[in-house]
Amino acid sequence: MPMSVGKRCFTIMIVPHSEEAIYSIRLPLYLLQIVVGLLVLCVTGVSVLGYAYLQAATEAKEADTLRQINKAQQEEIDALAVETQRVMDQIQAIDELVELVTDQLELDPGTLNNGLKNQSSQNPDSVHSADYLTYDRSYSSRSSTGGVLERAVENIAMLQNIIPERSETLDRVGEYVEQEQAKPSIWPARGRLISGFGMRRIPYAADGYQFHTGIDILGAYGSSIWAAAGGEVSFTGYRGSYGNLIIVVHGYGYETYYAHLSGFAVTAGDSVERGQTVGYMGASGRTTGTHLHYEVRYNGSPVNPNNYLTQ
Repeated sequence: MPMSVGKRCFTIMIVPHSEEAIYSIRLPLYLLQIVVGLLVLCVTGVSVLGYAYLQAATEAKEADTLRQINKAQQEEIDALAVETQRVMDQIQAIDELVELVTDQLELDPGTLNNGLKNQSSQNPDSVHSADYLTYDRSYSSRSSTGGVLERAVENIAMLQNIIPERSETLDRVGEYVEQEQAKPSIWPARGRLISGFGMRRIPYAADGYQFHTGIDILGAYGSSIWAAAGGEVSFTGYRGSYGNLIIVVHGYGYETYYAHLSGFAVTAGDSVERGQTVGYMGASGRTTGTHLHYEVRYNGSPVNPNNYLTQ
C-alpha cells in the first residue's frame, strides 16, 4: 500500500492481488496532521484520565482508612473522657468523705491543715498535702474549645497531677485522724481538780516536795471512770502506791493510767472506746482519800494531761 506525497497532499494507492484496477485516494496533508493530532490528544487524554482515576482511587482508599482510624480514636477518646469524669467523681467523693470525717471530729479546715503541715515538715517528700481542703475543683466536662480530644487531654493532665497527691493526702489525713483519736482528750472522771502535774508538796508527809506525774481528781467513791480515748487495756490489777490500776494503750505512743480505783469494769486485753467506763473511783494504794490519779504517758514518759483535755 504505497503512499506518495505531492504538494501539500498525499495519495493512498490500493493494489489488489487480482487483475482488478488499482485504486488511489488523494488526500490533503493537513487532514493527516489533523488525524495524527487527534490520535495524540486521545492517547494523552486517556493517560490523564487513567492517572486521575488511579489517584482518586488511592485517595479514596486512604480517606476510608483515615475515617476508620478517626472513628476508632473518637470512640477511645469518648470512653477516656467518661472514665476521666468517673475518676474525678471518685476524687470529689473522697474530698467529701474527708470533710465529713473532720466535721464529725469537730476539726476545722485550719486545724486539719496545720496538722498536715506538721506532718509535712516531718516528711519533706510530701507536697501540697496541707492544701487538701483548699483544693480548687477546676475540672470541667468540656474544654475551652469544646473538642473531645482537648477535653480528654486537659482532664488527663489534671488527673496526673491530682491522683498521686490525693492518694498521699488521703493516707496522711487518715493517719492524722487516727492520731487525733488516739489522743486522750476527755476528762476521765466527774469531779474537782485537787492536784496538778509537776512539782508539789508531798501530801502524806510533814515536809518535802515530789514530782507529780499526773493530776488528781476528787470525786464520789464508786463513781465511774471513763477511758480518755479508744484503745486496748494492757493492765488491770494492784500495783504498789497506785493501788488498783488500769493502763490503756491508745496507739501512736499514748498511754493513760487510772489509779486508786475501787474496782474494775474491764480486764487486760479488752478493747475500749472513748468515754467507756473502765473502772470506779476509790482510795486504794497510797492515798489520803478518795480520788482518781490520772496520768498521760507519751512514748513512756509522763506528760501534762491538761495539754490534751479538750472535752
